[in-house]
Amino acid sequence: MDDDVRSVRYFIFTFFLENCRPPSLEDICAACEVSEDRSLEILAALEKGRHLVLHKKDVHSPTPISMVHPFSHLPTSFIVTHEDRSWWANCAWCAFGLASMLAPAAVQIHTRSGSIGKEMSFEVANDKVTLISEKSAEKPCVHFAVPLKSWWTDVRFACGTIQLFDSEEEALAWPKKRGFNEGELMSLDTLWKLSKIWYHDKHTYEYCRKSSDEVIKLFEDLGLTSTFWRP
Repeated sequence: MDDDVRSVRYFIFTFFLENCRPPSLEDICAACEVSEDRSLEILAALEKGRHLVLHKKDVHSPTPISMVHPFSHLPTSFIVTHEDRSWWANCAWCAFGLASMLAPAAVQIHTRSGSIGKEMSFEVANDKVTLISEKSAEKPCVHFAVPLKSWWTDVRFACGTIQLFDSEEEALAWPKKRGFNEGELMSLDTLWKLSKIWYHDKHTYEYCRKSSDEVIKLFEDLGLTSTFWRP
């Protein structure tokens, strides 16, 4: 990644963190001192490198940026708040990933079970995740419907199916009920550990994407050893 690309990438993350929205093309040009044509080239390179996702051409939007994991430009059912700021996250994993990015600051995450059921709120502080909404008899969990190797076939779809649930029973019933493939469940504790490793430094200038071998080892170290978690 050359210096221009790295600088623009870093600016996008910094801007999103500070302003709770993605920058416009004009913001990028002014802050990074690059032309509009060069900015578009850099954004295309970042999308090709899977650092972000752009809106489709000619979408009526003041910004070309749709997703910069963990951030979503479009409204979602995953809301992360810190003091007077709030962001939309792409999925359950992204929500806790943003929490790890903001650490040690305390944050709250708000969603619904399966994005449609019972309201669920969590506080993340002092490296601990606490359910602060009404508790059920079972522990919350996360369902992943798309295997890792297929995530970037349609990353919006993959993210949309990474859902938090109030119980394992509800998570197991959700795919058939809502028309998705059955995938794998993950405990909230494992999700938090994964989120910290994956996202804690993603907003830094020096960040580099993990290699396939690094991804395999990361999932294996977390006990996620089935072929579902192979890139």
